[in-house]
Amino acid sequence: MKFIKIPAFAIVLLLLMQIVSKAFIAIDSSDIENIYGFYAEPENSLDMVMIGPSEVYTGYAPALAWEEYGLKSCNLSIGAVPCNMYKSIVTEIVKRQKPKLLVINASAFSQGNWNLTDEVYLRKWIDNMPMSQNKLDTVKTIPKNINKDDEKVKDNISDTLYFPLEKYHGNWKDPEADTSFVTRAYMRLSGGGYLKGFYSKTGITGGRDNLANIGQPTKEAYVLTDECRAYLKELLSYCNKLGIEHVLLLQPPHETQAADKSGLEQIESITKEYGYDFLDLSTDYESSVGIDDSHDFADFEHLNAYGAQKLSSYIGDMAVNQYGIKADTAKSELSRWKKSVKRTKKALKMAREYTDRGEAQVVGEYEAAK
Repeated sequence: MKFIKIPAFAIVLLLLMQIVSKAFIAIDSSDIENIYGFYAEPENSLDMVMIGPSEVYTGYAPALAWEEYGLKSCNLSIGAVPCNMYKSIVTEIVKRQKPKLLVINASAFSQGNWNLTDEVYLRKWIDNMPMSQNKLDTVKTIPKNINKDDEKVKDNISDTLYFPLEKYHGNWKDPEADTSFVTRAYMRLSGGGYLKGFYSKTGITGGRDNLANIGQPTKEAYVLTDECRAYLKELLSYCNKLGIEHVLLLQPPHETQAADKSGLEQIESITKEYGYDFLDLSTDYESSVGIDDSHDFADFEHLNAYGAQKLSSYIGDMAVNQYGIKADTAKSELSRWKKSVKRTKKALKMAREYTDRGEAQVVGEYEAAK
């Protein structure tokens, strides 16, 4: 058998290209914090993981749930992540964790097909996950027949899968690339950060009746397309196969009026077929969660710091008292969790102050560390 000798400098060069490529990938800081933070979590240390689009990272602060209920959890939330990436995300979760409860943001299934083949939103996850068979399989599953230019999307991502520098090399002059680089550096140096995926958005809409006055949508239709239905069934079947005992599909609070809820009704029915639960908080959030419609939303679909505190408490209580999901925190974990609580409360305080002053800001790991 012949062995091909690869010069040491070539191996070093390839590794350097991989590292440099990461430095040039410009995505939202919230996504970097969630992805890097998750992979920095000690293996088999979490009771619960929440996944899905941005309503997750703006609405749930894991450190608050730990302080109040002893629940060890984190977010793995990526802005506008398509539902056809969920199976891939769950695969990465079970490689490192054995969650007793998986909470999935259902909104990705009920908003149509618009992002299923959107290269920007696909790359947010694919380009930032470690190289593995799962990564290769994720690219293979990108559909080619839903939206215009779909075939180009899959090919574009495949062509730059190993060396994304080809895609991102022009970002050296993009200010967002500098922010992304600083965020990645901070997350590595801090051992994955402390907010556990929480990322606050400031602002107050002034209530549902005021949405039109501030240029926000006032109504939403929750629909379930054939494609999203197929992805939902595939995901739930996969969770069954993995033996995940508790899965909750959660439709998060939105301030808009529901023009059509047929999609949510179908999601609930399908979810129950697989032995899992569905919870609709899209409009029934005031009586159940205590969210103040006039004060607790940053925009029509994201909670501000005030609303996030209430939803975090609600989810923590539900996980521990309804699902019985709680494990003791080891002595070796205590200092890290206590620091997470301290840093999260600082982030929330900053976000509340910005909100009260009427300043549009975001507060994440880097901001709270200053």
